[in-house]
Formats: sequence, C-alpha cells, structure tokens
Amino acid sequence: MDPAAGPAAPHEPPYQYTANQGYQQTEEIPRELQTQKDDGALLEQEDDNDFDDIFEEDFDDNEWSADAGDLTKSYNRQRNADGAAARSNQQKPTANTFASVDDQVSALSKHAAKLRLDTVKQDVEKDKDKADRATSEQVLDQRTRMILLQMINRGFVSEVHGAISTGKEANVYGAVLHDDQTGEATQRAIKVYKTAILSFKDRERYITGEHRFKGGFDKGNNRKMVKLWAEKEFRNLRRIYTAGIPCPEPISLKLHVLVMGFLGDRKGWAYPRLRDATLTGYDVDQQWHKLYVQLLGIMRRIYQVCRLVHADLSEYNILYHKEKLYIIDVSQSVEPDHPRSLEFLRMDIKNVGDFFRRKGVDTLADRAIFNFITTPEGPVEEPEMAKAIETLYETRADTSEDQAAQIEVDNEVFRNQYIPQTLEQVYDIEKDAQKVTQGEGNDLVYSNLLADQVIAPKKDGEDGEEEQGSASDSDDEGASLSGDSNDEANFEKGPPRGRRFEDKDEKKAHKQAVKEAKREKRKEKMPKHLKKKIVATSSRRKK
Repeated sequence: MDPAAGPAAPHEPPYQYTANQGYQQTEEIPRELQTQKDDGALLEQEDDNDFDDIFEEDFDDNEWSADAGDLTKSYNRQRNADGAAARSNQQKPTANTFASVDDQVSALSKHAAKLRLDTVKQDVEKDKDKADRATSEQVLDQRTRMILLQMINRGFVSEVHGAISTGKEANVYGAVLHDDQTGEATQRAIKVYKTAILSFKDRERYITGEHRFKGGFDKGNNRKMVKLWAEKEFRNLRRIYTAGIPCPEPISLKLHVLVMGFLGDRKGWAYPRLRDATLTGYDVDQQWHKLYVQLLGIMRRIYQVCRLVHADLSEYNILYHKEKLYIIDVSQSVEPDHPRSLEFLRMDIKNVGDFFRRKGVDTLADRAIFNFITTPEGPVEEPEMAKAIETLYETRADTSEDQAAQIEVDNEVFRNQYIPQTLEQVYDIEKDAQKVTQGEGNDLVYSNLLADQVIAPKKDGEDGEEEQGSASDSDDEGASLSGDSNDEANFEKGPPRGRRFEDKDEKKAHKQAVKEAKREKRKEKMPKHLKKKIVATSSRRKK
C-alpha cells in the first residue's frame, strides 16, 4: 500500500489466501490498523461478559505488539480452536449410528400394539375373503352360525346338538329348548340347507310352472335358490300339519335355516325311517298291510285336503313309530295344477308299491290307487278311507300268475302313459267328447279330472231338475245343457230395482224404522265427558 495515499484510498488486504495453506502475510500491517483491531477486540470483550477470562488469557496486547510476525500462525491456531469448539455434537462412527437406531426400534416396539389402525381401515374398506365362505359339515359357514345364534337369542332353541341325519339337500341337527319356569326340556330339530356345496341341483323341474314361484328364481345364485326352496318346504309343512297329517311342526324359518318339531323320544333319539323299521310279533304281514293302507290314506289326504303331491315319497322320507307313519321332507312337493304333478304322483305310487311288495304285501294296481287318490268323491278321514281301500281289494278280480304278469304290464304302461291336465292338452277332444256322450267316460285316463255336472241357475220358487252326469252317479242337484225349453224364461223382465221404484208408504215405513233404531242406540251411548275421561286414564297408564 502506498504510504502517500490518503485515508479515503481503497484498502488492500495485507494477507493473501493460498489453497491448502491458509493466509500468508504479504506486507507489514500498518500501525493504525493494528490499533483499530485492538480497539475492536476490546469492544467485543465488553459485550460478551461470559468469555472475558478466556480472551484475557489467549489474546494479550503485549504478545500482539511484541511479535507481529507470528500473527498468521496465531490467527490460524485460534480459528481452528474456535471451529472445534463450535462442533460440540461430534458425529458418531457408522457402526455406532446403526446401533443407536436398533436401540430406538427395540425401545418403541412395546408400544406397537397401541396403534389400532387396522380396525379403522377395516371399517372403511371391507374386503371379502375366501375364509368367510368356508364351511364345515357342508352346511355350517359363518353366516349360518350367526343365524343359529339368532335362533338361540330369540328363544326358539336353547342348545344345538349334533347332526341327526344328512341328505343331498340339507343336514338336520338336534336342538333343545329349556323352559325357565318348569325346567322341562323340549326336543326340536333344525334343518340347515346346503348353500355352498350342492349335490342336489335338479330343482328346476319342481319349481318351473308352479304359481308360487311365478316371480322366477335366480339359478346363478345358490343362496337365493335355496332360500326359496326353504320357504317352499315351510309352507308345505304348514299345510300338512294344519290338515292333521303326522309330520314335524313348522316353528320358524330364517333364510335357509328351518326350526321344526322333533320326531323322536325325550332323550333325543329320532324315530327310525320306514326302511329301517323292524316289526315284531306273530302278525308281521298284517302289520305291513295296515301300514300300506294307512299310507294310501295319507296320500289321498295330502292330495285332496292339502292340495299337494309329495313328489318324492319313498321309504326314506317316512318315519315309523308305534304303528304310525310320519311324513317328512316335503320341500319338493307341488300342487295338483303343476305341469308335472301327475307324473310325480305316479312316481310316488310306484315307489310305495315297490317297497311294500318287497315286504310281502299284496298291493293294488297303480291305476286303481291313482283313481282312489284323485277321485273328488269319497271319504278323506279315517277309518272311512281304510274301508274304501278294503273295498277295492274286495271288488278286484282274483289274480292268477298270468293275470299278475298282465297287471304288472298294465302298471308299466300306466306309469308311462300321457295324462292331460287341461283341455288344451287333450289330443282329440271331439273323440273324447263322443265317448263321454256315449257313457264311456270312465274309460278315459283323465276321467277323474273332469267336472261331473253343470249346474244351471234355478227359478224363483221352483226346484231344479235332477239329472245324472255323464261321468258320475252322484245325487247332486243340477240340470243338463240340452232339452231345456224354458231357457227364455230366465230372461223375462222382473220388477225394477232401486229406491226410486219403491212404494212411498214402504219407503216411509223403512225410514221411520231406521230412526227408531238410531234413537234406541243413542240411549245406550256413553256420554262424551265420560268417554274422554276413560281415554285419558287409559293413555296415562300406558305411559
């Protein structure tokens, strides 16, 4: 720096920085700058009282003034010391860093259970899992268990025990209902239909064409189809139970779980099936004959009173106890107007006949049983039905071996014969009508399905003529369609109807009678203030 320059001249630093070496002194520091430096250091010492002792020991005015050549080394030494002191949180080695993180994780792991975020997410997003549809015993899944718990909660049953029987469409479990007052136990049965594992898939032929399922059913959804199937059995059971036919008592239905009465003893042992029944005594053949007659009477009552066809009647769907038969499994039962009801009825007759023939019972022909069941006339109560069946035995001709073979052929022909159920299904209606006119209507296979007579309206004060129908010998009053010369008399004009055509005196008398009746009624009428008082009192009690 030029000494001749004034104080306003630009200042040139007395040091030069060299990389990897630090600052190097280029010229001697002027005396004025040294004084200013010392004065600035003293001002900083006055402001910071905490470091007075340190600065007094490290920076001495005498040292700065005595040896100005060591200023660079002193400055660098002091700068390095101040930098080391500023970095008080010295970084740990890499291994120690990992160890510290592991210690923190292990210390916080004990609080991991307190974070219940899974339940919150589960409420927002509920995913379906295959485990929700897992079943045990082919029927018990999570939804079915919840329904069983609801049955227990509602008081239909108190306990659910093991399986009584397993079938192609459902499992039946034993249950107990305990009475809290008396302490008695009532045995009940729970029928759980299979929804996930279906071995019985041929339900369409029982449902299609029935008016109770005219809304249709979803064949692709097993649960909906089984739900309709359970509702169908519940309704059929109610019909049969109301008619007085021995069967389980229907109690409650929830989706595909049906609660019904238990057919068994008090210890929970179910009655045996007819197939497994063992008859004892010296008159075993006579006992089987009585059971056969009893079953034919039940079939007639189901058809005539309940308006149903069992459609799966066999020794597997009948229980036996003390010379009495119980009908079960009526889920596939159909009504007589079902398109295949007569086919199902003939199948039931065949199954019953085959079983009792194996037991040595002398059975009737299938056609005779069919006519006995479908004939509207005749008894529907015991013991009249048993007498009617015994009459069929007496009226049939004696059968030899050749005739027995012919009867078997006739039975096979009858089982495969086409039987129309409506006039639209009759192939040649003119030919059949001619047979009926000639008195040969009984030879028609559907003769029992025809109306016996046509009843015409009677005249006032006269009795209708009584004529026999072409297909029946009943004594009901009626008239034929032909040969009535007085048909025009039915269209003769009578006295006009209406109040305006009534006689004035009659109208006046009627009006007076109505007034008298209302006057007598007002005498027994409760006063309004008493009525309000009673209503207020009763409403107060309800609250």
